[in-house]
Amino acid sequence: MLIKIRKYNLDFSKTVFFLIIITITGFVIRINYLPDNIPLTLDALRYFLLGMDVSILGNLPEGYDKTNIGWPVFLAVIFQFVRYEYFLDYMTLQKMCSVIFSTLTLIPMYFLIKRFFRPHLAIIGCTFFIFSPYIIENSILGITDSFFIFLIVSFFSLFFSNQKRNVVFSFFILGLSSIVRYESLLLIIPTTIIFLHRFKGENNFKFYSYGLFLFLLAIIPVAIWKIQMGIPDGIVSHLWVGANVVINENSVNSFTEDRFDFIRGMLYLPKFIGMSLLPLCFIFVPYSIISLIKKENNNFRYLIFLGIFSLIPALYAYSRGFEDTRYVFAVLPILIIASLFLIEKIILKTKKTDVITFGFIILIIISSVIFFNYLQPDYEYETDSVEVARFVSGLPGNINSYGPETYYVEVMNLEDKKFPILSSEINFQKKVIRLQGETINEIIQDAKNKGLSYLAVTSAGQNDNQILSKIYHEEYNYSYLKKIYDSKNYGFKFNIKIFEINYNEFELV
Repeated sequence: MLIKIRKYNLDFSKTVFFLIIITITGFVIRINYLPDNIPLTLDALRYFLLGMDVSILGNLPEGYDKTNIGWPVFLAVIFQFVRYEYFLDYMTLQKMCSVIFSTLTLIPMYFLIKRFFRPHLAIIGCTFFIFSPYIIENSILGITDSFFIFLIVSFFSLFFSNQKRNVVFSFFILGLSSIVRYESLLLIIPTTIIFLHRFKGENNFKFYSYGLFLFLLAIIPVAIWKIQMGIPDGIVSHLWVGANVVINENSVNSFTEDRFDFIRGMLYLPKFIGMSLLPLCFIFVPYSIISLIKKENNNFRYLIFLGIFSLIPALYAYSRGFEDTRYVFAVLPILIIASLFLIEKIILKTKKTDVITFGFIILIIISSVIFFNYLQPDYEYETDSVEVARFVSGLPGNINSYGPETYYVEVMNLEDKKFPILSSEINFQKKVIRLQGETINEIIQDAKNKGLSYLAVTSAGQNDNQILSKIYHEEYNYSYLKKIYDSKNYGFKFNIKIFEINYNEFELV
């Protein structure tokens, strides 16, 4: 008996040691790639501004009707405990919070996998997740996904617990995840079915009512809060919006780019699932999926059922043409669990558990870091783009869109502001305007009609409008354009030239 206790303590200590090393390594890698001098844009900027507003007002700003407020509300709480005067400091804090949640997801991930496999396989599964290049890339963006995946994996872990109180509490976690990303509301359907089947004959309706109460306790206060402000609840209302798109804006009766196209979704779904499993995990999944389906253990079947429902939001997004791996992150823990069947078979055949486990951990880390080095953005290029945006923001007139690098122009409105400050007190100027036309003359005429004073052109492959790239290389052929900026003079990687347009001379050409 004493020998067994000592062996258990040794195995437990070894497991804890590996988990600590993996957690620290995952955190350090994320911090190493975290850009602290590049501002947030797009969705991340919106979350930042909303978080700042809520931290100051203690409420949502008047008229705010967007969904997924869980992450900005969390940021608002964090912003309450710090005081910076420069916006980039707050943005770095936002990215750090995302990194921390991404790293901490290892804890519920370990307990989830341990419901199905032995601890050494759970460690390998955690390594797959924490060092997934796409998870690492996403974690440094400062958006909702790290927080959302932490909650979803925590929900899975508690829901598959052997203790009924943990299963009941998992409903509350699912409710919280619905506030962060409203589409996880769909998971209440398989959760209800599985719960009633799993605990049939054990006062299941009584305990289910407890769980449902906790689920509603998480989402109803937020919904009422928004309804009282005269805006949609942001949860159920958006599910109806999605259903309306499927019915009325599909490939049959709509020709817009973001129409719902089921065939497109079915083509994109396996593509992005495969991408999310790179660089190693995808090798083990095909064999393991078959093993998972053949397993007669009910928990494995429940896992598949939850996975199918987790893929519905991804299928919807891909059917509308939104191409991003982030939509399949919710099912990634399930796919990682599936991949462990083949690894388990390899370990059983070799009978060298510690050696194989350690070898897999090292192989996963090295391959993921190498892959991420190819995947990560060119931060020098991004820094150059910020400097260009700073120059553009100082121009007295409007300019055309010159590609995704244009997104930094909006952020420059924050540079001279002392934080914390309400977004309503920031004068966001609409400086960038998209031009149309099939020839250079048509584009310049469109610029005149829209009141543009400046024209930005980039080298081939970098331009929002490829037609304009001709001007970049043949600027002297356009006498009505006066060059006022050339990024090459500053040694930038981002090749762009900015011209002031003389419309009087243009009319004479």
